[in-house]
Amino acid sequence: MKADLCSKISKITFYIAMAVSVAIIALFFLVGFGNSETINNNDMRAPQFTDALLYWVYALTALAVVLVLVFGLVSFFKKLKDSPKNAIKSLLGVVLLAVLFVVAYVLASDAPIYVNGKPLADSDGNAIAGSMYILTDVLIYVQYTLLAACVLATLFGMLNISKSIKK
Repeated sequence: MKADLCSKISKITFYIAMAVSVAIIALFFLVGFGNSETINNNDMRAPQFTDALLYWVYALTALAVVLVLVFGLVSFFKKLKDSPKNAIKSLLGVVLLAVLFVVAYVLASDAPIYVNGKPLADSDGNAIAGSMYILTDVLIYVQYTLLAACVLATLFGMLNISKSIKK
């Protein structure tokens, strides 16, 4: 009974996330350009739903990170009494996520981005702080790595590699 409820909630959540993702991507590609901004005295046009798409991607990434942390810690505390060795193994996902963020931070750069020979500025013309470049780089590196891990896990599952390894 408990597994059925969990399965139903998981399916509903998946379908809602997919519907929102498809809707935002459709809006991004089909609505067109409309936002006109002047950056460093240059008139630039962006798709109307660029912000919505970026915020959705950041929200999904944040959700994935939070779920890894929560479920990793819950698993750790459940296994701690019975088998401390297995409890330490259950923290592997949390440790790998922390390592990923540290590596992404080390690779991140605070060098400004130049557009038409001038450093990128906000809508008021103020230069963007170096810490924002680092934050953006870290999030992009983490997202690329998590995307690659998802693709590899999908291929791993589709090709039944785990079954052939056990034999």
